[in-house]
Amino acid sequence: MKKTLTVLTLMAILIAGLFLMTGCGDEEKSSSSKNKNKKDDTSYVDDKDNKDDNKDEDKDSKSSKDDKKDDTKKQSKSIDKTPIDLENSDSYYFVVKGVKYKAGDKISKLTDNGFKQSKTGAEKEIPANGYLIGGGAILNSDGKTVFDVTPVNVTKEKIKGAEGQIGSFSIDSYEAEKLSGDVEIYGGITIGTSIEDIEAIFGEPTTKTDATEYAGPTYTYSAKASYRSFTFRFDKEGKLNSFRWQNYTFND
Repeated sequence: MKKTLTVLTLMAILIAGLFLMTGCGDEEKSSSSKNKNKKDDTSYVDDKDNKDDNKDEDKDSKSSKDDKKDDTKKQSKSIDKTPIDLENSDSYYFVVKGVKYKAGDKISKLTDNGFKQSKTGAEKEIPANGYLIGGGAILNSDGKTVFDVTPVNVTKEKIKGAEGQIGSFSIDSYEAEKLSGDVEIYGGITIGTSIEDIEAIFGEPTTKTDATEYAGPTYTYSAKASYRSFTFRFDKEGKLNSFRWQNYTFND
């Protein structure tokens, strides 16, 4: 009898041990599964964070591009629409490559800054108190004409064209391309400026030539003083295609 009880007791202990071992295994398995799920969840959260970071980077990149666009817009030169005084000689000037030249400046100022006067214009004589038509082609270092001026002589003696003073300035779209468009006159006006902007600065033209099938109108603004005027020629889209000013009486 005692032997039977002993056997039963041992069996009960073994069964209890097996039960406990099975429970622990499940618990460990469950814990491992939970940890795995936790790792998976963490991985998912990290991926989400990465995606959010990428979105933020994309936003920053887009913002940077937008800023660049805005900077480009800011860098675009605006027109100063202050009305011009045609009687004031200070209104007659041009700016090329950041250097300002005005009516009455010596042509030598252009040559000092790397431009050349055509040989014919430089050597031709200008009569006393006169001006030289067709001798004012100004060339760049490549020997190509980039704009024209009119040499003026305000002295009582004959002089060479190279000794004259600037009495006019003219340029067209083809010539302006050789200067990379880096040229302007009063108010920041340059090739491509609209009719509306010209009218805002100059008002109604003194004389006007109507547009044709192939070209836009031509506006001329004349001062009361002699030999002072601005002439603007537009293309069919109403953009400035060429312009000229003259002021031979800058010393009056």
